[in-house]
Amino acid sequence: MPTSPPEESQEKRFFFIHIQKTAGTSVREHIMDNFDRSEVYPPLTKEGLQKFLVRYVFGHFLVDSSPAEQEKYRLFNGHMPYTVSQRLAFKTPPSTMTVLRDPVARALSVLGQKRRHRPEFADATLEDIYNDPEIFNGQILNHQTKIFALPNDSDLLSGFDPFPVGLEQLELAKKNLNQVDVIGLQSDIPSFLAELERKFGWPVSHADARKNVGDDRRVNDNFLDRIEADNAIDMAFYRYAVELVESREI
Repeated sequence: MPTSPPEESQEKRFFFIHIQKTAGTSVREHIMDNFDRSEVYPPLTKEGLQKFLVRYVFGHFLVDSSPAEQEKYRLFNGHMPYTVSQRLAFKTPPSTMTVLRDPVARALSVLGQKRRHRPEFADATLEDIYNDPEIFNGQILNHQTKIFALPNDSDLLSGFDPFPVGLEQLELAKKNLNQVDVIGLQSDIPSFLAELERKFGWPVSHADARKNVGDDRRVNDNFLDRIEADNAIDMAFYRYAVELVESREI
């Protein structure tokens, strides 16, 4: 990990751990309203959208960047695991925030997005897409647990990297989630935005935050049961997240 710059800015920094298909795109836009665009990572560059998206997903570009480069930004965000936020050059890690979602609903949203945006899946059923190994292992299987369970010495720094999780990883994910400053639930985005205002003093809009939430149309109950069973670790992690959010409200 790069060493801290000799004259690190005293300005507070933030890291939005944007879990795919948790209403995070709209939330991210609300958060970004509190920063100049030049202060936000990934930057928009002349190389265009593709380079932006690569940096949004692959955390090694950020972790391996120089302290001087990291110093440019006050808000970091992306489909990157929690460990990326802890491996930057600053003496004090950025304040963290994230939004989580019921794993079954999130999986259906991922599948619907693939069917809408990838021509090869245009005529596929959601179950057909679910059976695709790359999508299942990288973007569905216990995905939210994985985001918070990747260890600090891991070379896997993309949220889409396959990483098997079990009970040991679940406990690490819970421990790391406890360290997150503001946790939101997709089922109650207004409360998440209100907590951002309370904790950070941001005048965040309370508009409905549902951009890119995907396709959660009714599907066969057997398929829903299969998703829940396959993602039992994520179901346990999400239940823990709900309890944690509720405990912080007391």
